[in-house]
Amino acid sequence: MIFQVNHPQLLSGNEVNNMNEKEDSSFISPPQTQLSSLLEHYQNRRFSDAEKLSLEIIQDFPKHQFAWKVLGAVLGTTGRKSEAEAAYQTAVALSPQDAGAHNNLGNTLKALGRLDEAEASYNQAIALKPDFAEAHNNLGNTLKVLGRLDEALASYNQAIALKPDFVKAHSNLGITLNALGSRESALKHFERSLQLTRGINPVDLYHKSFRHISIAKLDHDIEQFDYIAASGIDIKKFQELAKLYQTVKSEINHTLDTDIIHLSDKHQRLLGDTFNRPIHILEAPALDMSAIGDSIDINKITDDYCEHEYGLTYIDDFLNPVALKSLREFLLGSTIWFDFFHKGGYMGAYLSEGLASPLVLQIAEDLRKKFPKIFKNHHLTQFWAYKYDSRASEKNNSYKGIHVHADDAAINVNFWITPNSANLDPSSGGLVVYNTEAPLEWGFNRYNKNEQKIREEILKSNQKKTIVPHNENRAVIFNSNLFHETDNIKFKAGYENRRINVTLLFGRRGL
Repeated sequence: MIFQVNHPQLLSGNEVNNMNEKEDSSFISPPQTQLSSLLEHYQNRRFSDAEKLSLEIIQDFPKHQFAWKVLGAVLGTTGRKSEAEAAYQTAVALSPQDAGAHNNLGNTLKALGRLDEAEASYNQAIALKPDFAEAHNNLGNTLKVLGRLDEALASYNQAIALKPDFVKAHSNLGITLNALGSRESALKHFERSLQLTRGINPVDLYHKSFRHISIAKLDHDIEQFDYIAASGIDIKKFQELAKLYQTVKSEINHTLDTDIIHLSDKHQRLLGDTFNRPIHILEAPALDMSAIGDSIDINKITDDYCEHEYGLTYIDDFLNPVALKSLREFLLGSTIWFDFFHKGGYMGAYLSEGLASPLVLQIAEDLRKKFPKIFKNHHLTQFWAYKYDSRASEKNNSYKGIHVHADDAAINVNFWITPNSANLDPSSGGLVVYNTEAPLEWGFNRYNKNEQKIREEILKSNQKKTIVPHNENRAVIFNSNLFHETDNIKFKAGYENRRINVTLLFGRRGL
């Protein structure tokens, strides 16, 4: 589960310092310290404090546009989209020349599904500020959802022309080019995104994934280095890296293996530019044949999906043996597992950070071609993989992975590539899909993160569910709007026994 968030365009610190001078002189402005505190609350994600303070300012200074912008940002970030729209509409009315306010309004309207209005807001932001790269990117996102891919392409290209190191725009352009059938060009932009994020000179050297660590992450990397060395590749290099990481691990104080710990200056120097970098990525070329298994009964699978109340089925022998072997080697041997911030300690790999390869994109497209009645005109929008910590399973006897949620897509495909011999409980280790859809009016934070509200919604449906046990090379295809979660996991210890789940998302929620 990974998602791209459009952050509201607020004022910079210097602009806030001059805010009182910019406001209409017909009314008194709040104290400078109050404005600075408001911005600090928001930037440090103290949303409750930011909301309270913005409302206090608005009560005393109802024409203070910045307070309305911050209120809109807080309401939008916390999932109250309709209230956020009202706040941004007020901000736009108070300052019609504020391109950032129009952009923020566009983000909120897009989240509400009012795409035509969102498009108009982004266009207004661009008209006011033609070099507004973020607005060009956001316009591209809206045009993509509207199915106007060529126009989206132009918007992303313009965003990159204005801001060549715009990581999200490169990633979005890669997704769009792939949807248009330009796979090689798409891969170039995914590679550019990887290099900007993780290359020799990353755009954000202070990103939290470079400055933090966990024992679970260190254990994974040590095991992976040993695996790579054992395969005969740069043996001395990866053996030495394993020893170095083991030394760092022995010097870190922690309570739980999954605790996120700030890296000391000493350990940052020791790990250098090897930590969370693509120091070894295997090739995963496209195949001359379909990547999907040729024994699949297409008509039966299609009928099963369509006959399910909400849309769900599963496939065994999903990938052909060559594709399965190549993908498994790629995911085990490539140092692309940069996301270690999940509560359960599992690692994530994503399209824009090294996961993209000719084979990965071929799998998505071959799947669409095999099942046209299921996928219709839905294109690939995301592709990720999660690798679960076998030791966590061993220590906890059973281990839960991703919590219950729905996804921002039309169709999900989840499949597993770990051998069945690694699974200590053949009746489990897979996926639980509930016969409960997330209400379309729910925002992302509610249907993806608010477990209490989700459980309440599932309870209304008497908790009807389908449990699909883990099976090597089994794929589950289902309506993305259905709530789902990882079943209990109990796998053997050992790097090659780690449970690897691959997820593809197609289309957009509600379409």
